[in-house]
Amino acid sequence: MADMITVKKINSRYNQLSSYLHARKIKDALDLLKELISEAGFNDYFVQQEHLESTYEQMLKYTLEGVHDPERERIYMKLQVSILQLADRVRAKLLKKHSGWLTLTLQEELEKSQKLTGKGVIESLDDLAFRTELDDIINEDKTSPSTTDLKRRELIMEIFKHLWLTNEYGEAENSLVRSLITCNDFTWYEQAQQVSAILLSALRHFDEEKIHRIIDFTEIGDQQVSGRALVGLVILLYTYDSRLYLYPSVISRLELLKDSLDLDKILEQIVLQLIRTEDTLALGKKLHEDIIPEISKLKPKLEDKLKMEDLKEEDELGDKNPDWESVFRESDELYKKVDEFMKLQMEGADVYMTTFARLKQFPFFNELTNWLVPFYKENPDLKEIYEQESETFNPGVFISGLKKMPFLCNSDKYSFIFNVRFLPEEQKKMLTTAFTMEMENLSEMVSDEELMSPDFARRIVFVQYIQDLYRFFKLSPFKNEFEDVFAGKLNIYETWFFRKLVGDTGIFRNIAEYFFEKEYYEQALDLFTMLLEKDPVNTELTEKAGFCYQKMDEWDRAIAFYKKLDLAGGSATWVLKNLGYCYRKKEAFGEALEVYQKIAEETPDDIKTESLIGFCNLKLENYEVALKHYFKIEYLEPENRNIIRPVAWCYFTTGEYQKSEKYYKKVFEQDPNYYDYVNYGHLNWATGDRKRAIDHYRESIHRFDNFSFPDFQKTMVDDTPLLVEQGIEKQEISLMMDYLRYKLR
Repeated sequence: MADMITVKKINSRYNQLSSYLHARKIKDALDLLKELISEAGFNDYFVQQEHLESTYEQMLKYTLEGVHDPERERIYMKLQVSILQLADRVRAKLLKKHSGWLTLTLQEELEKSQKLTGKGVIESLDDLAFRTELDDIINEDKTSPSTTDLKRRELIMEIFKHLWLTNEYGEAENSLVRSLITCNDFTWYEQAQQVSAILLSALRHFDEEKIHRIIDFTEIGDQQVSGRALVGLVILLYTYDSRLYLYPSVISRLELLKDSLDLDKILEQIVLQLIRTEDTLALGKKLHEDIIPEISKLKPKLEDKLKMEDLKEEDELGDKNPDWESVFRESDELYKKVDEFMKLQMEGADVYMTTFARLKQFPFFNELTNWLVPFYKENPDLKEIYEQESETFNPGVFISGLKKMPFLCNSDKYSFIFNVRFLPEEQKKMLTTAFTMEMENLSEMVSDEELMSPDFARRIVFVQYIQDLYRFFKLSPFKNEFEDVFAGKLNIYETWFFRKLVGDTGIFRNIAEYFFEKEYYEQALDLFTMLLEKDPVNTELTEKAGFCYQKMDEWDRAIAFYKKLDLAGGSATWVLKNLGYCYRKKEAFGEALEVYQKIAEETPDDIKTESLIGFCNLKLENYEVALKHYFKIEYLEPENRNIIRPVAWCYFTTGEYQKSEKYYKKVFEQDPNYYDYVNYGHLNWATGDRKRAIDHYRESIHRFDNFSFPDFQKTMVDDTPLLVEQGIEKQEISLMMDYLRYKLR
């Protein structure tokens, strides 16, 4: 029995075919295409495949015979395009047979309704089933119906469905889009809806013309429309990056767009916003479990948070260099006015995703187009809200305020307003009062931001539309019929199209800094490495690349970057501390000691440095030297209790048992841990007091849930050489462990 054909298998094999093509393995691609056609069972496709096969054979023959053809590369690329186009059609046919998607059912219904008009084949605008209704708007001799007119709304929906469900655009679709753009009677929100239709259509089935039509919409003056088109364009270019080189006309238009727009800055804003979506779910959890609860609490006193920690190697040297300027700041002055929650909003973080995810059950969201419809006050779906006007509740004020609110996406605004319908009158009154006050504060903040950022309005369109799309792909009942563009890491900055269009290395630096500040060190490192190829002597880039490796626990690579730096500069101490930390983490204590001794030359009498020098000497078994540094700490800070353990241990290792006993007693006056019990047991055993040694060993296991007998065994094995040095016979150590096993039963 043949394997069941699933959507996953269809897409996997289609993607494999594409990979073959881009690796210039044309024969492999053609063979796989033939297999897919066989499963699709459509004879016309066999004819087309055989023609492509024949074309490629002839091309190979002429090439190997040494025939010179200056057009060969162009023909080769055209062949690749033809193979991809046929693969697209075969994939669509297979999905139609095996997916069971609602999308494809709607596609069939659209085809049937078109055939009923007597024009089953659409070649021009005149062939469209809704041509008459379209004429009522685009014909200058006619008065266009109102935007609230039912027939007009149905027409907008028909246009959306046609643009969305058509696989390959021809003259009819191109003319339709031209009419949408050039006819002044189409409103901005009607145009914006059609941008989404083309985007979803292109994501479902690639067609070069769809990218051109999206580019057409980017040239519209209204930012609400062009902003959405620019987001859609970036998503499409990212999705189809591997095949863009085959379409020179698209590349030419992108070059023209670059000349007419500040495309570098636009791409930076969109890419950063798309990257932010990766944090959405984690951010929602953080807000509900951390930030929001903290807002209602008194913050603990700062001094309670700054307790002195143990000065041993466990100190986590993870701080960034204080000399680094924070590059990624979009509005520092504004940040000073708001708390952490508002900062996240102003950055464009999706702080409301989890809140409004529960409010997508209204009938409004049963219609696919409503997930991506802009929020506008004339929307007939808001009729019931307007009808609830009372002395205490003014829907018009509420809806107008929501429209201006920059930090809620369109989808969430609809969720919010539909939810208001079900509130009691008293709650509506309270909500109206609070909302009015909030809008006043918001207006002031937005005014400040607009003054500091002239492109603020456009950026808000980017943010809101990306968040609308995120909800569509993550929450809508239609999500399974689309490949989630937000799945995985959105490494758009690595794509061919992005590097071709963005010439300003500052944009790459800004993206790198965003990753760095958000502690995505792997992604930040990719970009820092790329930037260092162009600027290899840049100190800060080298420091940050080293720090990224350090945070990724790649100690040798971090060390290599730190050693490239001139350690006589302003950051020398910071670099040396991190270098010493990396050496300690890889247990290269000799090298670490050299580094800390250099630091001590610059900062003598520094307690932490003295402690680290002592620790390195201890690990190198230079116990006498280690003691000198611990006693120096005791002299400089008589109240410092953190040196008691290492001093007790050093005295034990050097055979000064009485002094060791004195310090272990001090340890046990505090809060001893399981290692303290083991180490004190070692001392007891070395002095001949086996009974106390056994008691301390047993207590190390009994008192602590996180220290088991296997942990104890490992510790004893590690400490065996030292115990033997202290006069304990090796065979007795094994007997001691077995004896304890009986005692612990």
